[in-house]
Amino acid sequence: MNKAKRTPLQSLVWWWNTRVRALWTVLLPSLKDKAASDRQTFSFANKGSPLTDSENKKVTAILTVYKRSQFLQMQIKALREQTVPPDEIWVWCNENDQPVEDFSASVDRVICSNSNWKFWGRFSIAALARTDFVAIIDDDILPRPGWIENCLETVKQGADGILGGSGAILPAVGGYSSKNKVGWNGLHSNTVQEVDVVCQTWFFAKKHLQYLWVEQPFTWENGEDIHFAYSAQKYGGVKSYIPPHPEQESDKWSCLPDFGKMANTSSHAVHKSEGHRELRSKMVDSYRQSGWSIIADKA
Repeated sequence: MNKAKRTPLQSLVWWWNTRVRALWTVLLPSLKDKAASDRQTFSFANKGSPLTDSENKKVTAILTVYKRSQFLQMQIKALREQTVPPDEIWVWCNENDQPVEDFSASVDRVICSNSNWKFWGRFSIAALARTDFVAIIDDDILPRPGWIENCLETVKQGADGILGGSGAILPAVGGYSSKNKVGWNGLHSNTVQEVDVVCQTWFFAKKHLQYLWVEQPFTWENGEDIHFAYSAQKYGGVKSYIPPHPEQESDKWSCLPDFGKMANTSSHAVHKSEGHRELRSKMVDSYRQSGWSIIADKA
């Protein structure tokens, strides 16, 4: 096959347009725009370290900042003091009507958005982690010192699924209900407990994240916990579990109860200002019709 080749005239025109004419049509307008610009710049006190193609690290923890940033430093301290601390701590900032603080001196990476991606943005950036596991933590959760180690041990013992600090076993009928809870704010079990949905904090092998995006969610307004549990089970056979929360060993728990209860009653708590129960129930019913098998179906 003969290779396509420009004629001498075509080469000359190409050179003129890309090397000479472009000085007036591209470069000079851009310099003029830059000189006249009074746009506000955004900078961080600390830059994140360079990312390599592959890092031999175990856990990336992702914290979320929306309107309860007053608790962030407590969360960072709790993660740094874990018996198995995360290799990196990231902060995801959704757009909101409050000034964005610079947290870069306290954590490894900060990602800020001028749009409110609600609950989904943090799961999206998790795909960029260079670790085997990802821990995503709500802004009203304060992990106890042994939480990450508890999760790693749970996976090692065979429960390689979507782990959480608070889980719900759904009713056979009636859509969504969190009355039957397991975890820091529910049943305190000495053993791993399978549940239908985990929320508030997630710990999972990064490889499981692929299942979250196989289908578009039933709604973007709420229910990332339901969608993840459903899609991971349907497409990957991945179950949801709550690691042990022994009554007498609260250092293994996913959250300090007094912190969780206090932060959860904040006026900025989403569930306090928006009624999502009906929407979540419709979501559960839709997913069950699409092949989601909950624990009640196996009874």
